[in-house]
Amino acid sequence: MTFFQGAEQDARVPFSGAAHLLLPELILTLLVAFDIPRAAKFAGSVALLSYIIHTFATTTSGDSVDEYTIGSAVLGNMFFTVIYLVWFNDPMRHFGYLRDEDTSPLSSRPIWSRLYAALSLISNNRMIGWNVQVANVPPVKGTRAQFLVRRARQFILAYVMADVFDCIVRFNRPLYESTLPGGTRFPLGVIGYLQKSWCMVNWLLMTYSTLKVYYVFASIVAVASYASYPEDWPDVFGSWKDAYTVRRLWGRAWHQFLRRHFKQFGSIAVDTLRIPRGTFLSSQVQVHVAFAVSGLLHSFGDLANARATRAGSFIYFFLNGLAITFEDVVIRLAKSFGFTGLTTSTRWLGYAWVVLWVSLSIPVYVDWMNETGVWGKDTVPYSPVREMLLPWIKSTYLFEQA
Repeated sequence: MTFFQGAEQDARVPFSGAAHLLLPELILTLLVAFDIPRAAKFAGSVALLSYIIHTFATTTSGDSVDEYTIGSAVLGNMFFTVIYLVWFNDPMRHFGYLRDEDTSPLSSRPIWSRLYAALSLISNNRMIGWNVQVANVPPVKGTRAQFLVRRARQFILAYVMADVFDCIVRFNRPLYESTLPGGTRFPLGVIGYLQKSWCMVNWLLMTYSTLKVYYVFASIVAVASYASYPEDWPDVFGSWKDAYTVRRLWGRAWHQFLRRHFKQFGSIAVDTLRIPRGTFLSSQVQVHVAFAVSGLLHSFGDLANARATRAGSFIYFFLNGLAITFEDVVIRLAKSFGFTGLTTSTRWLGYAWVVLWVSLSIPVYVDWMNETGVWGKDTVPYSPVREMLLPWIKSTYLFEQA
């Protein structure tokens, strides 16, 4: 999937936070909150979607990391949120906040109340606390004080992990570059596979801990300031004990920030094709639609990246859909031969399969990110490892050598 090359990148205009981030969110808030004819909402949403796509293709921040992040996590998410809130649902009539003392429909409330609700829905990716909350969200237990203590521990651990693994990745950058087509640093065979897998593990742990750092920090600020309840901030990731299939890795252990889009598109696809719910075919259609939407959303990050010339992200998510189909077929075959229920042995076999699949598939994604410079920035604002620990080790070592 080719987007543009060479001179076309020079034609991009500077990215504006006000015009290209805040304006789309403001327009969507108004479309959701105001009670206007459906035709007018649809027309407004089409114009907004066109504006978002135009932003992807014609602006640049000058930094590949920012462009990919804004393109996928922010504007890409916004693109599908427009469809979710305007095309597929009528939030003011059918959505409700479960802890709201006022049980009247949102559509009957004053405009300022509706605007606040609309803005909350746009920013609440997992729909936490609403009657449409996504599945597999970890529960939040304990008091506000207990929540803050627990999150403080999580923040410190995640920050240390993000810093350590970022340093490991940076110091081994030539190894990551060698995973690109034509790279020769990894030997063939088992040794080369293990070395490459080690590089991918470091990158995954860096990504995991970085996402957790910023989410946990935001939750601490929101809950400590009494702007939110602890229940509004469940853990961003599930338990890794659940990741004994690729399906459960994506559906339970990894973050569920985009699940509302996946569920809605999958349900509509199944209903449109008139496939009976609860069947194997229904499950597979929903899986592949979900990964197609995820691939497209991440491809918006590719489109926003001025250095990218192809949608390198899409193929990675497409392959994960195929992996889930493969494991579902294997599980069905195993059941037909009398293997039923989950045992310790089958669980560990599942973990081994997931590790194997991730080690084989993640280079498809990581190689592209390295190729387009997406991971060039520091993952944390200050690195104790690089600024304090390594200089101390270096000075101590040199002093002893002298």
